[in-house]
Parts: sequence; structure tokens; C-alpha cells
Amino acid sequence: MANEINVPVDQPTITAAIAAANTYDTIRVAPGIYYETVVIDKIVQLLGAQAGVDATSRGAFAMESIIVSSDTTGSVQIQSDNVVFDGFTVEMNTQWAGIFAPTTVSGYSIQNNIIRNNVTGMYVHSNGEKMVQIRNNLLVDNSGFGNAIYSSLGASNLLIEANYFAGGHSEASINIGGDPGTANNNLTIARNRFFRDNSIALTSTTNVKLIGNTMQETQGSSVFFGGATNYTEIDGNVLEGGISSGIRVTTAFSGGVPNANIVAHDNSIQGNAVAGLNLDTGAYDAATPNLRLDATNNWWGSPTGPAPIGTGNSVIDPDGVTEYVPFLTSNPLPAPEVVRTTGPVLRTGTDAQSIYVSILNNDTNNQASIQILGFDLSDGSKVPYVHELFYLSPVTDTTRTYHVQFTSQYEFQFGMTGTLDVNIAVWGLDSSGKVISSIRLVAEEMTSIQMLTPGVP
Repeated sequence: MANEINVPVDQPTITAAIAAANTYDTIRVAPGIYYETVVIDKIVQLLGAQAGVDATSRGAFAMESIIVSSDTTGSVQIQSDNVVFDGFTVEMNTQWAGIFAPTTVSGYSIQNNIIRNNVTGMYVHSNGEKMVQIRNNLLVDNSGFGNAIYSSLGASNLLIEANYFAGGHSEASINIGGDPGTANNNLTIARNRFFRDNSIALTSTTNVKLIGNTMQETQGSSVFFGGATNYTEIDGNVLEGGISSGIRVTTAFSGGVPNANIVAHDNSIQGNAVAGLNLDTGAYDAATPNLRLDATNNWWGSPTGPAPIGTGNSVIDPDGVTEYVPFLTSNPLPAPEVVRTTGPVLRTGTDAQSIYVSILNNDTNNQASIQILGFDLSDGSKVPYVHELFYLSPVTDTTRTYHVQFTSQYEFQFGMTGTLDVNIAVWGLDSSGKVISSIRLVAEEMTSIQMLTPGVP
């Protein structure tokens, strides 16, 4: 019969609890900081203080069980099949990964965790015998090596679903690769959110499904093929506003081995700086029995289709291996929301204070939906006191003023749908209406919010 072990009540450390546990036991870890390397070498459930609570939306004031280590293999090492790791924060590994799993294991679950400020977020693999699930995690600023989720030795039968990736990953948000012949098979990457982060990068993969992901303002190409991939489906994704291409097809990491059998349908591909779809010469093998690259029935940002036949995001295809007609004449997917925040702002002095907000919709074609949320942070909790929803026509501006004299610390969040081309500026005003110089924010100074505030409509 399985038992439950509580840390630190029953055992002083997580390591001691694992050593004392039997197969199938549950280990519950109280809030606090645990300076230890956690090696999970038996089938157990390891549950942090936030087990079962989605890490992408549980808010900044949640009580966390925090693991800090600088182990060169990983702060948390999954060395057994069927492990459950749920509800932790893993941070500040200055040597390597927050979470590591070798190629000898499978069936494990990593869910509801915050993984931040490590050299790499997760360095995970699987032998494919049982499904691995990576779900509802928040991955932020794992910047040393530049990958949020990384696999280079082989990962099969893997589900990466409903995670949030936000900034600081200079290589890729999800990087599945290895030399040609590496066993990266049967992968599903679905319903994840990426905001101002980086690519889903695939090299040496077979049978991959990218379904329903939202990738906005990607700091590279949203979907990047490094070569030697076969059978990839890209279906129902938002690939918008990136600094490079929506889909990029290369042989950059495969020694010249091309990709084959790519199908992309019902995606919203628009506003990318270089192209919607961009293929290198020789990067795609359409020779029989392979299929031509099927990019039909996508939205390219214009009812006239992609350039060169229309005015939408372009298709660059020097080898002529792509089919992109017919195309969609309207966007099949709802507009995603961008949320930016002032972060916590301290009141200055004892004067009554107001916040003056200026909002400009720069988009010449699309209406912007704006939701403003204001929070009182005075007592350490996050209490909403402003909630306003309104719409701005193309090339229109407006202003709002909110009084905050009752609070010593506050935060404003701005949610935008319909267009990304919105500028917001925030000024603090004292009781005489003069600008408080320490509280003056423009759009570039506001941070991309990493999690929404639970319990707020």
C-alpha cells in the first residue's frame, strides 16, 4: 500500500524523503526553498505546494516549493519511469538544466512547474516505451544555453502541451534535434503559448504534430526546420509578428540532409518580417514517393493570398516545391491576446496620485480591443480595483485617468486583441496634476506579462 511522506515534517529534505520512499509513494513538499539536487530514482509522485495548479496562470503571490541547485547534470534528475513531478519552482541552476531526464526512461510527467533562470530549462529525453507528458509549465529566462525545452539524444512518444514560454531563450523555446538518425519520433506539440520568445526548432524528427500553438512576436522564425525531418503536420497555429519567418525550412543542422513531407493547413501566418514561408535551395525533398510541401488553406494576412501572387506574407520557394493555392481569404483563428504590465509601482510621497494612460491604435486596418486591469498591491495581495474593456478604431487614440491615492503599491495590466500595433504610455501624476518623473512608462518599457491573474474576469 502506498504511503505519503511530508517534507519537512516527516523527512528534513526532498532527498531524504525519496530515500525513505517505497515504489508508488507520494512525497508532498511544503513551501520553502530547498537547496539540493533532487534525484528521483524510483516511481514516486513528487508534489510541490502548487501541485495541480496550472503554473501559467496561478499568479505572482502563490506559495512555492522552490528547488535551487547548480548541479552540472540538472537540479532535478528523473532517473526512473513513471515519475510525477508536479507543482514546483526550479530556478537558478547556473551550470546546466533545471530538469534532466535521460534516454533510458519514459512515462514520466512534468506538470504545473515554473522553470526559470537556469542555463537550460529542461534537458529531457525518452526511450518512447511510454508517453512522456510536459504540461502546464511556465518557462522563462533560461538563457545561458538559450533553450527552454531541449532534447539532443533522442525523444520519442512525447506530448508538450499547454505550456507558456516567455522570453530569454536565445536558441529556441523548444529544440528537438540531434544527428540524422537520432530517434525523435511521434512528438505532439500542442496548444502552447509563446510570446516574444523563440522557435519550435526541429532537426532529425519523424512524425511530429504542431497543433493549436500561439506564437506571437517570435524572436526568430516561429517554426524552424534544421533538416532531416520527415512527416510534420502544422495545423491550426497562430504564427504572427515574428522578426523572421513564420515557417523556415533549412538544412542548417543536418549536414545537408533535406526535410520531407511537411503539411501546413488552417494556420494564421501574418506580419512576419521576412516571410510567411521561407525555404532554402535544396532544403526540401519532393521526389517520389515524398509529397510536395502542402501549404494550402492557410491565412497569409491578406484575402489576396501570399506574395508573390497577393499582398500577404510572402512564400519564398526557389525550388518551386510548395503548393499554397488555394489559400484562405479570412483568418480562421481568433485573434490572440497580448498582455503587458507596468509591474509593481510604488507611490511616491504622501500626495494623492493618479495614473494617466494614453493608448494609440497604430493599425490602419484593424480595430483593437483593449482591456485595462488595475490592482492594489498594498498588503501583499493582488486586489483588482479597475476593470475596463473598450475598443479603438484603426488609427485612433484615447486617454484614461485612474485615481490610486488609497494605495501604496499598484500594478496596471493592458490586454490587447485584434492587432499587435498598439502603443501605450503611462504617467504618474501628483495631486496638482504634475508628472511624477519616476513613474513614466512607454510601451517598450512595459514587460510582457508571464502569467495572468487568477480570479479576475
